[in-house]
Amino acid sequence: MTSAYIAVAAWVCLCLGAFAQNTYTIDLSKRYQRIDNFGASDCWTAQTVGRFPDAKRDQIADWLFSTAVGTNGQPLGIGLSLWRFNVGAGSAEQGRASGISDPEHRSECFLLADGRYDWGKQAGQRWFLQAAKRRGVERFLAFCNSAPVHLTANGLANNKGRPKDGPYNLKPDRYEAFADFLATVLAEVGAREGVSFDAVSPFNEPEWEWDSPKQEGSPARVGDIARLVRALDLKLAERKLETKILVTESGKTDYLIQPKTDRPKQDNQIAELFGPMSPNMIGLLPHVPRLVAGHGYWTTAPNDVLLAKRKALREKLDAHRLGYWQTEVCIMGNDKEIGGGAGRDVAMKTALYVARLIHYDLCVAQASAWQWWLGMSYSDYKDGLVYVKPLAGGTDGEVADSRLLWSFGNFSRFIRPGAVRIGVSSQQADVNDPEGLMVSAFLHEDGRLLTCVMVNMADRDCPVRLAVPGLHILKSGTYLTSDLEGAKLRPHADATPLALYAVPARSVVTWVGRF
Repeated sequence: MTSAYIAVAAWVCLCLGAFAQNTYTIDLSKRYQRIDNFGASDCWTAQTVGRFPDAKRDQIADWLFSTAVGTNGQPLGIGLSLWRFNVGAGSAEQGRASGISDPEHRSECFLLADGRYDWGKQAGQRWFLQAAKRRGVERFLAFCNSAPVHLTANGLANNKGRPKDGPYNLKPDRYEAFADFLATVLAEVGAREGVSFDAVSPFNEPEWEWDSPKQEGSPARVGDIARLVRALDLKLAERKLETKILVTESGKTDYLIQPKTDRPKQDNQIAELFGPMSPNMIGLLPHVPRLVAGHGYWTTAPNDVLLAKRKALREKLDAHRLGYWQTEVCIMGNDKEIGGGAGRDVAMKTALYVARLIHYDLCVAQASAWQWWLGMSYSDYKDGLVYVKPLAGGTDGEVADSRLLWSFGNFSRFIRPGAVRIGVSSQQADVNDPEGLMVSAFLHEDGRLLTCVMVNMADRDCPVRLAVPGLHILKSGTYLTSDLEGAKLRPHADATPLALYAVPARSVVTWVGRF
């Protein structure tokens, strides 16, 4: 054997090693949760951005809601399937007296002090309701952080001056009035704007004290939650509304797993609100689904915590036969892997971090809905899908997208409501590798469509082959989000994941196959 032959053989072996691929087998027989929606909220930026010039606000709405494609087949937006509408409590009308220093974090209220309603309030937010509707969004959630200031115990939309770990900031005789307010808003705003609110969330992060607030908010115990939910259930029935009441919008995954250990008075919400022997059980009410909501803050890092918390949550939910919506998260200070929450990041570093979180919430916690916090943000913070820089006067500004927006779109644009998560396995690799490649798959049964999302955290390409035994794929497409120029759900024309495909380093890729 000549030295030249040996050299060529060595080169061939190196090439084969470099391009060695892992096969990921999609198993349609393994069915998990049905996906309800992917969403984000209008807090609080929509109340200003909704008054921007048409071109600016339409661009933002296209980015968030559109499912249309350009002439090159590239999606124009991420196709959110749910939009969260904040029902304000009236801190905006109070101004500085509200105790909320940032005017952008104050919210208007439809209910006036004399008991009349002004349906001209929240105009910017109502514009985005319409913008979402025009672009095909069919699911809407109304949520509030506080009861209207005219109904609260301290006359504020926060808990200033109230006991820590105390009762809900609502006058004891005003529970029915607050429930009537919510039902009235759902009915009137829905009719006037031509939208249907699928869900209403009366409480936001009830574990927090909210006594030194940067926004509207109030603590609540399970007794307070149960009392208001029962009153609201009756009011919805009176108005013949099918809106579901979502609980508990817990402020941290830990608080759903176990009571809040640093505050002994904190309640065990799942057991007490859904346990059959609990006096606070509301799980049999007609408007209450067997579903809890939680926020993913403070449990996203390091990776062993990310996994363990979601495993523990799923185990507890299974024990009570409950579904789960992850309804709010952004980057917080303990997320050291990406430098904490401070400082905007419109590139892939934050986008990949969040894509990993989405993967684990879907594949481990088995969330049937996943919602980001702010659709739009003014802040120098990692909290927005779209970033806005207001100009003088507040009725115009500069707008910019982010890779976080588009990587979220690798899920939201292609995994539509009704899709079912299905099995993915590999004999060569971990399909949930938090430092390498994570692979998930979804079946759209009505459309005979498969969607596979691949998140590559690694600094190297990952050669893969997708196997779909027993199916003949008639047509497929692959969409790439990365730091490459123009890679914002860009169609990857030469991609062949059913044969050989190298998922680019530090990217999110969605493959869609019709059979």
